[in-house]
Amino acid sequence: MKANKSIVKAISVLEELYGVHIWKRKNPLDELILTLLSQNTNDRNRDNAYNKLRQCFPSWEEVRNADVGEIEEAIRTAGLSKQKSARMKVILNWVNDTFGELSIDAVRDMPNEEAIQLLTSQKGIGVKTAAVVLAFALDRDLCPVDTHVHRISLRLGWVEKKTSAEATYHAIQPMITENKSATFHLNLLKFGRNICTARSPKCGDCPLWTDCKWENKLER
Repeated sequence: MKANKSIVKAISVLEELYGVHIWKRKNPLDELILTLLSQNTNDRNRDNAYNKLRQCFPSWEEVRNADVGEIEEAIRTAGLSKQKSARMKVILNWVNDTFGELSIDAVRDMPNEEAIQLLTSQKGIGVKTAAVVLAFALDRDLCPVDTHVHRISLRLGWVEKKTSAEATYHAIQPMITENKSATFHLNLLKFGRNICTARSPKCGDCPLWTDCKWENKLER
């Protein structure tokens, strides 16, 4: 599929605004757990919870064998610690049963869709989480769709109204300029947090205002 002109413009404009990003790659399983902790919280709380978890349990085997209550206490700063600790144990047990070890390195040799299909076969791992692991641990050319990317995609008309986040991922990925996806994801996050916010968006500051299809956008 050919690149979408509006998306190509957004990539360029947001790179001028926020730059091109280089990130330190994590082990894929580390990235998976980090992404689990990131749900419904901010980066600072996520990182604090992850660091505390690794201080308390240096190996994933120790986490897998730990009492759920101990994990819950370690990751409390991430919020939803009861749900996340239980889910973490389930996922680690699934990883061990599926791959024969506490590692998901086997996905390194899989095509993107095959890897995503395998990872999302486990309840608690969605398409966004799987795409984050592939993009930021394995340097795959993917743009995960979280709440910010989803909202912006709807407002800019990249997908039809009421398109789900998962369907949005599959729709926009082929339209993104090659080798731009991961940086585009990170820039869309910044744009969604600072300008195209869920409530009271700063339409007057928006560099993509002329492309916006949102019926509630503010006039300039």
